[in-house]
Amino acid sequence: MKNDIIQLEITDITPEGFGVGRSGGKVVFVPDTAIGDFIEAKILKELKNHSFAKAESIITPSADRVASDCEVSAKCGGCVFRHISYNAEQKLKKSFVSGALSRIGGLEIPVGETVFGFEHEYRNKVQYPFAPDANGKCIFGYYARRSHRIVEHKKCPLQDKIFTDIAAFCAETANRLGIKAYDEAGGKGILRHLVMRKNRRGELLLCLVVAENTKTLEKLASAVKERFFEVIGIHININKRRDNVIFGEKTFCLFGKETLTDTLCGKSFELSPRAFYQVNAEMAEKLYNKAASYIPKKEEGSVILDLYCGAGTIGLCVAGGNDKLCGVEIIEDAVVNARKNAKLNQRSEENTLFVCGDASVGVKKCRECFGNPEIIIVDPPRKGLDIEVINTVVSASPERVIYISCDPATLARDCAELEKRGYKAQEATPFDLFPRTGHVESVVCLVRRD
Repeated sequence: MKNDIIQLEITDITPEGFGVGRSGGKVVFVPDTAIGDFIEAKILKELKNHSFAKAESIITPSADRVASDCEVSAKCGGCVFRHISYNAEQKLKKSFVSGALSRIGGLEIPVGETVFGFEHEYRNKVQYPFAPDANGKCIFGYYARRSHRIVEHKKCPLQDKIFTDIAAFCAETANRLGIKAYDEAGGKGILRHLVMRKNRRGELLLCLVVAENTKTLEKLASAVKERFFEVIGIHININKRRDNVIFGEKTFCLFGKETLTDTLCGKSFELSPRAFYQVNAEMAEKLYNKAASYIPKKEEGSVILDLYCGAGTIGLCVAGGNDKLCGVEIIEDAVVNARKNAKLNQRSEENTLFVCGDASVGVKKCRECFGNPEIIIVDPPRKGLDIEVINTVVSASPERVIYISCDPATLARDCAELEKRGYKAQEATPFDLFPRTGHVESVVCLVRRD
């Protein structure tokens, strides 16, 4: 019953960071716990098949438990595994992938150990929401778990301190200039988000997401430019929507450069403020190198179709000099970036094509220009592949499908569907692109059955 105090042994952890125990034949979810913890917990919410509780005390701590090195980790919705060792987290993430593949997909395939890198200061991009505090002053931070309540902080272990320094300066300057933070509830105010991206040289591109453009924003941008020499470009994005979508449709450059140039797998990429780019460059290289290893090395090269290609990063990183590459993406700005990036990396129009459209358009254009795709790479959003995309992939009959996923559940579902259609999943490898969070990336190679 609600408010009951129970004793509980934690036997598992969900990707959302909830420890799992059982009491009275019912599953109980408890945040900030570790496998092996024996706890005293208070029931907060009672449902038919499960309950939610909070740990009142740790009777016997797990061997995996460590002290958090972030003062707001228990409140912030970012890190859900900062209270367990990083080694334990790596094992958990392997289990998330293997468990989903077997439980949801019914697939018994080898799952490699989690590939990992640095657990601190790995993020090259941040998206800070602004909000008014009780006195109407502009504050920033990350959202608390399952809410849009901002948790303020002075530093975040996942990112370079310059991000919080710039955000704090923007909030202070906005308060001085009388620029109001946006209030989601009332739909009033100007500043909504601050989006920043940093390349490996330490240069930053900054974008202020605002409800409306005002002359005072130029003063804010000018102050940032004078204070931080690392900022090479400042953009304004106008978002008038009354929802939690970060970007609006219109973006323009206020100061400096239009794009930021970064390197990945020895290739150069120009990135606009809204372009998709992996936030952990070191781990993205490891992930893309694994994907590249699944492409047969043939003297005449292979025909590669890269679906959901974004700014072209995956295709351009994995394609060899003799390979023919066709990328398809529904966001036109990203396709423009991809075409520029192809030229930046000396890819010719004879062996490279980026088109705007859906998967069927990509297959059609690929066939027209290069022939039938032998390798299809998919890197969909968390919802996975629509059945129409799966139908399109199968109808193209590639020799291999390389599936890069950010959600083990939809990966398992889609791999099971592809298995029904004549493709055999060979192996899966988890990659920890987001240490200390519940997210894990994976790559699976599926081979066509003859």
